[in-house]
Amino acid sequence: MASPTPSEDSFTKVHFDFDQLPLLTSPRHSLKLRGVALGLLHLPANQGYTFTHSHAEQEEVYIVVEGAGWLWADDELIPLERGDVVRVSPQTRRALRAADQVPLFVVCTGGVPAGYPKSANARYLIDDGIPHYDDVPPWYADDPAIAERNANLQARMLKAQQKREKKDAEKGGHGNASPPSYTQLSQISE
Repeated sequence: MASPTPSEDSFTKVHFDFDQLPLLTSPRHSLKLRGVALGLLHLPANQGYTFTHSHAEQEEVYIVVEGAGWLWADDELIPLERGDVVRVSPQTRRALRAADQVPLFVVCTGGVPAGYPKSANARYLIDDGIPHYDDVPPWYADDPAIAERNANLQARMLKAQQKREKKDAEKGGHGNASPPSYTQLSQISE
């Protein structure tokens, strides 16, 4: 877990134990990010995303810090190794997977179009992620447990969206709460 270092608005420093990171860590709040989207992705060996995602507007850059694996991008399997840096356009459906015997540690950063985050309570600065639960990467394509997991994630997302819309309506809002991003439903730490 990150612990902030007291400072003025000129900088924010936090420390993460990279060896103890969960699958996905968002340092948005701990770093007080306002103009950079950032995620720390730590995938154990032989594990990966169980569905693809894309974005409405965010361009992402994946920086491979350690390990090896693959990026699935619009039906193309791209091998990854330490030192690789890959740009992915917003609409591209993408997923990551660690190699069979080696974990994968990636820093993901994204560009921030004006007007983000859309929701003040968003965990991530750019909250335009679009989960594609039925678009399973090839490494999990024939796994019924993954199909069930993704169906459960989708059900949780819809239930959370309905709950937010109801709460918004009770407060006199318009019921236009944005759905949670795929990352809000995964194992996340701040």
